[in-house]
Amino acid sequence: MFVKKGLTKNERTVLYGLAKYPTLNDRGLSERMGVKHSTITAIRRRLHQEGYFKTVRIPAVSRLGYELAVVGYGRYNPSADEELRKRFLDTLKRENKGLYYFLTSPDFFLFMSASKNYTSFRRWAEKLEFEFSGTNLFSDSTKTWVVFPFETARLVRHFDYSRALSLLFGIEEKIAAEATFQKVQARRLTKKERTVLKGLVAYPEFTDVALSERVDASRQVISSMKKRFERAGLIRTARVVDLRKVGYSIYSFVHMTHSSKTPLKSRMGGIRRTLEIAPVFFTSVGNSESIWCSAYRDYEEFYGARKALGSLCAGGGHVVRRPEIELVALSEADVPVNCDFSNIIGEALDGAPT
Repeated sequence: MFVKKGLTKNERTVLYGLAKYPTLNDRGLSERMGVKHSTITAIRRRLHQEGYFKTVRIPAVSRLGYELAVVGYGRYNPSADEELRKRFLDTLKRENKGLYYFLTSPDFFLFMSASKNYTSFRRWAEKLEFEFSGTNLFSDSTKTWVVFPFETARLVRHFDYSRALSLLFGIEEKIAAEATFQKVQARRLTKKERTVLKGLVAYPEFTDVALSERVDASRQVISSMKKRFERAGLIRTARVVDLRKVGYSIYSFVHMTHSSKTPLKSRMGGIRRTLEIAPVFFTSVGNSESIWCSAYRDYEEFYGARKALGSLCAGGGHVVRRPEIELVALSEADVPVNCDFSNIIGEALDGAPT
C-alpha cells in the first residue's frame, strides 16, 4: 500500500468517504466511516482548503433533451506554440457549449462534452476542423471523436474517484458496475425549478443559505428542490480529487473498439473485474467502443494493470484491435476545464420545454 507522505489514517479515511458518499453531511459521514463528527469537519475543511478535492454537481443532460456524449482526443504537433493551443481551447469552449472537461499536456489533449443531437455535434466539430486546418497544431495522427448515444451507452464511472482512493489507501470496498441506460427526454421544468437547478450546478460548493442569496429562491425552496432533483436523477453530487496531491503520477487514457459479437450486456462481468483491478475514475461504455480514464503511481503499476487487463480482454475476445493508450505525466498536465457544467446546464435549460 502506498500513501503520500503527510496524510494521516483519518485523513485518508475521510477523503475516501467524501468521494464515496458525496451527499452525506459530516454527521452522516461520521456514522458511516467511524470517525468523530468534529474530526470529519476539521479534516474536510483542511483538505478542501489545501486543494485535495472540490465538489461538483453533474446534471443528467439526457433528461433535458441531450442525445449524445462526446469524447475527443488527439496529439499536438511538437512545434505548435502555446498561443495556438490556447486558441484551440478558446474555440472549443466558444463553439461547443456542452464542453465540461478538458485535459492538456505538451503533446496530448482530451475533452468530454455533450451534444443535443448529431447535427449539433457535427456543426461544432466541423468548425474546429475549419479553424485549425491551416495550422500546425496537430500531429500527423488524426484527431478522434468518440460518440456515445445516451440511450445505448452507459456511464459506469462518471468522475467517481472512490476506487482510485480505495486502491491507493488499501481500503476494501464492494465493486459495482451497474449503470442504467439514460433515456433521452425533454423534462418540463417551471421557471423557479430552472433557476434553482442552474444555481445548484453553477455553484456546487455553496450552502443552501449562500445560494439563496445568489438566486431568486429561499433556502427552504432550494433544499426541497435539491432533494427532489437528486431523487429524480436530474443531478448527482461528486467529489473531484486532485490525483497529484494523493500520490498518483500517471494519467492513463484508453480507447477500446469492441466486436459486434460481444454487445455491452455480455461484457458487464469483464467491466466489473476491470474496476476491481484498475484505479478507474471515468468509464463510458457502448456496444462498439469504450473509454477508460484511470491513474497510476508509476509505470510499473500501470504495466502490471495493463498486463492483467490484457489477459482479461484476450480471454473475452471482445476487443477487435489494439486499444489506443495515452499516458500523461500528471506533473506536465493541466485541466483548465475540470467538471464545469455551468455552461451546459444553461444551454440545456434554455432549450428545455416549460
